[in-house]
Amino acid sequence: LDPFLSLVFTLCCLTIHPPTHIMRLLTHNVLRNNTKAANGSNTPLRITATEVRVDEPTSNNDPDAERREIEFAKNMLPALNWDTLIEGAKSMGLDSLPPSVTPELANDEGFLRALYHVLMDVHLVNGMLTCTETGREFAVTNGIANFMLEEDECEVPK
Repeated sequence: LDPFLSLVFTLCCLTIHPPTHIMRLLTHNVLRNNTKAANGSNTPLRITATEVRVDEPTSNNDPDAERREIEFAKNMLPALNWDTLIEGAKSMGLDSLPPSVTPELANDEGFLRALYHVLMDVHLVNGMLTCTETGREFAVTNGIANFMLEEDECEVPK
């Protein structure tokens, strides 16, 4: 394609399908405060949500997509901090997660599809992430967390 036509095509696509920035509960599950004050703490960040978006599942009646969602959720289970997921989901208005995952649940396709939905389709649009160790707050605006640190907050390499 001619470079000009390529640019026009790209701009048209962005106009029709503007990029969306989202913070999923899956993303929140691995975020930590990396300031000097946190001193390497592995404490999860508390969510204070002012705007949440829950998308409809996109795999309805598509067996291949449903299979991929089940496999994704099943493979993510060992990596998840379950307590962090429960607290994050509750702070965003979802209180249906079980207190723990039993071996039976880990193999239940209905549970795994629901877990995929919670991980991938629930988004923090606006709010605050707060370190429970230090009280440091990180604003979330339009789905993007601001983790910019002041110079005096940065850890000194060892």
